[in-house]
Formats: sequence, C-alpha cells, structure tokens
Amino acid sequence: MAREITLMVIIPDQVKDMMSTQKFVVVGSIDINGMCNLSPRTAFSFTEDTIFWLDFFKHKSHYNFVTVPWVSVAVFDKENLKGYQMKGKVGFVKDEKEKIRMIDVISRSTTGKTCSKVFERITHASQPEVIVFKPHAVYSLNPAEDSGVAIVLDTDSETVSLLGVK
Repeated sequence: MAREITLMVIIPDQVKDMMSTQKFVVVGSIDINGMCNLSPRTAFSFTEDTIFWLDFFKHKSHYNFVTVPWVSVAVFDKENLKGYQMKGKVGFVKDEKEKIRMIDVISRSTTGKTCSKVFERITHASQPEVIVFKPHAVYSLNPAEDSGVAIVLDTDSETVSLLGVK
C-alpha cells in the first residue's frame, strides 16, 4: 500500500465511512508516567481533517489529554476484520459559542436529539468539554496489510521525530 505524505492529514474516506457505520471509536491516551488508558467514544462528529468528541466525565482520559496531548484513535469492523488507527494530538474547544455549537452538532448526530435531552439522561454530567483531535498519521489495522506503515502521514518535524519516520 502506498503512503501519502502531506502537510495536513485528511482522514481517508474509508476511515470516515467506517466511523459512520460502526458509530464508535476507541481513544488511547497515556499519563505522564506512561500508564495507558483506553476509552470508547460514541458521541463524536468529524470533518475531513478533525474528529470532535464530548468528554462528560473529567477522569483519566481528560487528565491525560491535558498533560500528554498525543493520542491514538481506532475504529474497527469486527465482522470484516478491518480497522484503522490514527495518531495525533488533542485539544479543547475554548470558544464558548463554538463549544455550545459543537455540543449540539455532536448530540444531534449521535442521538438525533438536542443536547439538553441527552444531558437529562446523564445524571451527574455538567456541560461536557469538546475535544478536538487532529490526526498526524493514519494506519491500517487490517491483518492482510502492513499495519506498521502509515497510509497517510503529516510531514511536520514533530510527527516525524515522534513516530520515528525516515
């Protein structure tokens, strides 16, 4: 499989299709001691180059995002034994108007309901944080393909040094 090297990673159509079909992603993060944490996410939305998700409970993942912003996001189809992993950085939507807009977009795309209806069902939740994920590399997790080689790769120096790309 050929690798595409770019200045900005566009999420490949097959990855977006799989996220739309499977309706969940798994986020892997690490804390400052290197302890890993996995967290499934079902309340998310995406554009051509960004994934947004809601963080209702400010626990392990949230603190990991604050201290070590590099994460992996995986989506997979267990029926067909296919999947993709994206490695990149997370941040938080800080602008209050944009945050409220994204909460509503994600709530509607996930449940078909407004955010107030979603919040009614989560008893201990305050307004969630909106997490922004920008992939720097995309890998296939398909057993028949070389999953160790990025299919899309950002060429910024930080990505190249951290991912050990030559």
